[in-house]
Amino acid sequence: VVRGEPELDPTNPFICTYFDLQELGRESGFTQDDKIQMVGYEPNIQEGNEEYIHHLTLFTCEGFTDASGGSTGLDDSHLEHNLVIPACTNMPPGCGGLFVAWAIGQDPPIYPENVGFPIGEGQRWLVMQMHYFNPKLDEGVYDSSGLSLYYTLDPRPVDAGLMSFTSAAVTGQQPPLPGGMKDVATETMYIEPDCTQGWTEPLTVMSVFHHSHFMGLKQEIIVERDGKNLGPMRTEYKYDYNHQGTLMPNNALNKLMPGDRMAATCHFDTSSVSSDSVVEIGEESNKEMCFQAVFYYPKQTAATSFSYGDAKGTFPYIVGDLESCSKPPTEEVFGSLCEEELFNDVPGFYNLLFTNIYGYDGAPFSMPEMCNGGDITADIRALLPICPDDGCTETQSCSDELIRGWAQGVCAYNCNQIGVTLYPDVSDTTPFDSLTWGCPNFNRPASLAERKACKVKGSLPQEIELIGIPPSDSEDIIPDAEPDDTDPGDAEPDNTDPGISDPDNTKPDSSGVKASSPLNTFAFILMLGLLHA
Repeated sequence: VVRGEPELDPTNPFICTYFDLQELGRESGFTQDDKIQMVGYEPNIQEGNEEYIHHLTLFTCEGFTDASGGSTGLDDSHLEHNLVIPACTNMPPGCGGLFVAWAIGQDPPIYPENVGFPIGEGQRWLVMQMHYFNPKLDEGVYDSSGLSLYYTLDPRPVDAGLMSFTSAAVTGQQPPLPGGMKDVATETMYIEPDCTQGWTEPLTVMSVFHHSHFMGLKQEIIVERDGKNLGPMRTEYKYDYNHQGTLMPNNALNKLMPGDRMAATCHFDTSSVSSDSVVEIGEESNKEMCFQAVFYYPKQTAATSFSYGDAKGTFPYIVGDLESCSKPPTEEVFGSLCEEELFNDVPGFYNLLFTNIYGYDGAPFSMPEMCNGGDITADIRALLPICPDDGCTETQSCSDELIRGWAQGVCAYNCNQIGVTLYPDVSDTTPFDSLTWGCPNFNRPASLAERKACKVKGSLPQEIELIGIPPSDSEDIIPDAEPDDTDPGDAEPDNTDPGISDPDNTKPDSSGVKASSPLNTFAFILMLGLLHA
C-alpha cells in the first residue's frame, strides 16, 4: 500500500486487477458469452486496513468508441486472470463501464426482485480499481480487500444501469477551489434536454450516490422538467466523508423522464486552509472531488455518462483556429477560412487532436491526399471520418470540388458545436462557456429556474395529544419515567371536528393516546416502533 505512481503523490496508490469471466465461470457453469446479472454486492475490507481504503470500483471492459460512434473490440492479447496493474490512476484503455462504486460508509445495495445488472454477453474482462490513502507512508501494510458479487444465471426481466456525473474528479478538470471559504461550489455541469431525449423510456431511480473528499460540504443533482425546477434528486444537508451511503431519491424524483434537464454541483468547506492558498481538483484524497452516481432501470445505451469539460481547452481539438469560423477565405474558391485551412492541411487544422490523441508527428497532408490515399491513409480515415461517403475514397477518385463541399460541411458542424456560426453567417461569434462530455452539446452560460415554494393548503383536522405512555413500553422507551397517575378516562372528548361522526373515535384508547383518526393513530404506533428500533 506504500506503492505510488511515478511522478505522482506516493500516499495515494491506485492499483487495478483484471478478472476473466471465462475463468470465474469455469466452476460456476457460465461462460463470457452468457448473460449474467449481478443482483447485489458487498465489500470485503480486510480487518485493520479500514483507514487505508479510500474507494473501490469495478468496471466492464467494453472496448473503444471510434470517431464515427462505432465500437471496436478490446485488445486482450496481453491480459490474464488476476493481472495486477500497480499504477492505475486512470482506468486501463477500453475499460470504462463503471457498474460498482463503493466508498467508506456505504451499505450494500438492494435491487428489486425483477432487476439485475447485466455483465458478460461477450464482454470477457472486468477491472477492479482500489484507491488507497496512506498519508504517513506506513510500511508493512498488505491488503487483500475486495468484493463479493451476487449474481444469477436466470436473468431477471429488467436490466439496471449506472448513470455517472463526473463534475470535478480528474486533475485540472475544474479550476482550483479558493481556500478560507465556508461554502464554495464547483462550476455546475448541465445536462441539457436534447441529451436526455436519447432515453427510450422513463427511468426509475433506485438510489443516488455522492462522493467528495474531506472538505465536502454537500452535493446536489437538480432536475428541471418542462421549465420547472423540481429540486434536488437527493436532499443532503451535510456531506459526511465517513458515511457515503447511497440513498433513495426524493419521492417526486424517483422517475426521470426523457427531456429532463439536470444540473450537478458540489459544495466544499475550505476554511481549514488559508485564504491565500487553493485546493486542487483531482483523484488523490488530499485534493477534492465532485462525483455522483445514479442507480436506475431500465438500462439505457445513450446519455448515461456525463463529464464536465472546459470549453476553451477543448475547442482546439475541434477547430484549430476558432477565429477561422468567422473569417472569409483568402482564395475565392473556398467558402470560409475554416474550409480553406481544413482542405489544405488536415493535421494542422486538428493540431491538438493529431499531436495529443493520435500521437502523429509526420508531415502535413491535404484533405484530397487523405481521402484519395487508399490503403496508406485508411487508418486516418477510420479515426477521422470527414471524407465523402459516396464510394469515391475506395476508387481514389474524389474531386476537389466534392471534397471542398465536405470540408465546408465539417466546418459548419464543428463551428456550430462550439457555439459560433460559419462565415458568411457572422450572427454569432461568441463560443460556449462549457461543455458536457457524453452529450451532443456545449453549454451557454446557464442558470436554473427558480424553485417555487410549497403553498400551505390547510392542516390536519385534529391534533394528536399525548396523555400517557403505555405501561408495557415505558421501560423500553423511557426507563426512568415516573408513572402517570392521570386517569385517561377523565379527559374531555374532543368533538369539535364536524367531519368525525363517531364520537367513540375521539375517546382515548387503552394506550393513553387520543386518536383523531385511524391514519394518525397508525402514524403514532409507527413512531413508537421506530423508537423501539
